[in-house]
Amino acid sequence: MATESSVTSIRVRMYRHGFGDCFLLSFFHARKRVFSMLVDCGLRHGTRSEEVPIEDVIADLKKTLTVSGGQPKLDVLVATHEHWDHISFFHPEKYPDLFAEFEIGQVWLAWTEDPKDKEATAINSRLREGVAALQVAVAGLKESQELEAMRFSGLHFGADVTAARESFNASLENVLDFYGVTSRSKVSRSGIRYKPKGKVSVETEVAINHISELGRNGGGIHYLSPGTMVSPKSVPAGVNIYVLGPPRSSRINKSRPSTRKGKPVETYLSIDDSGLRGFVDGLLQLGAEQSSSTNVPEEARRRHTGPFHASVGLSPEKARDEFPWLEQTYFRPDEEYRRIEHNWMDIAGQFALQLDGAINNTSLVLAIELAESGKVLLFPGDAQVGSWLSWHDHTWKVKRASGTEEVTAEQLLNNTVLYKVSHHGSHNATIR
Repeated sequence: MATESSVTSIRVRMYRHGFGDCFLLSFFHARKRVFSMLVDCGLRHGTRSEEVPIEDVIADLKKTLTVSGGQPKLDVLVATHEHWDHISFFHPEKYPDLFAEFEIGQVWLAWTEDPKDKEATAINSRLREGVAALQVAVAGLKESQELEAMRFSGLHFGADVTAARESFNASLENVLDFYGVTSRSKVSRSGIRYKPKGKVSVETEVAINHISELGRNGGGIHYLSPGTMVSPKSVPAGVNIYVLGPPRSSRINKSRPSTRKGKPVETYLSIDDSGLRGFVDGLLQLGAEQSSSTNVPEEARRRHTGPFHASVGLSPEKARDEFPWLEQTYFRPDEEYRRIEHNWMDIAGQFALQLDGAINNTSLVLAIELAESGKVLLFPGDAQVGSWLSWHDHTWKVKRASGTEEVTAEQLLNNTVLYKVSHHGSHNATIR
């Protein structure tokens, strides 16, 4: 939406509504607002601010974006990535009326959300499978927690083990909070829901789909790729917007810094490249067996806790019948604390961190430049180290008054005067 009035300043309003992002950018020519942009709007479960409720945030957005008593108008909505603390307020069922009165123009999303992009579709499918697998692991570990508490109750270190298990399981549930509540059609004994044929759907997906619908009903959806610039037709004069991420390379998998003898090395961490694919597939197999009708008897399915098909395993009862010596070893009451049926799920901790990093690296990263001064506002979503490194793979050609200039990521970073801290200030998301 180019205008004849060149932008001279940008005002950023940061809402303190709890653990979540919501930024309103107002672009001004002198004292007149000529353009508006909302970057994300969400809240993590259980972190609502009593001082700044979301209703107050929406009321302020309406007031700010309404001109002469008309409908509140937002020129651009940016959704950086699929985490609940960034997009939850666009969920059409949980928050159906928050943005109902707004006229929303363009919607900007990362290329990773483009349904016509085969690579994006593959990435999203695998990430959502990862979320589903993590939920199966959390449910299984919570069940095993009760068994372990009984098994360790008579031991002098039992209370410490139980406390550690509770803390570990709580940490995994905290990671799940970033994806909202899973919505699936079939329910297992653990309360986990599944769609047929292994399809998964999480509430963040519902929210991002609604954001896409807002774009289709408004000024259209723009899927942005790194190394490009937002079209001058879509932004006001006097502003350049550079797209830095997410990367279209294996760096999208790198979620933490690593060093060897003081020098950076390329260590790619993802739910596939780290050897965790079998773990994910095992969890999905377990979840599917628990939630759907198969040829495996119900009793065997109910007791099945391993990553392999129940038909190739033994229930504890059948193992006792076929191998009586197990009664004097593995199944001895005083040896119960050594049982390992659920231990394979403990790798869920490592997996949860890598899944979180993988989704963070799909963040849309924008550098917004005031052309006259060269000052830059950097909005990286929750991009982590792999994304940051990839920015330097690109250069951008920009038309200046003095001619065409080649701009680098280093220049943009050096000229940054406002930085939206990535991933809540973690060491792997603000690279020195």
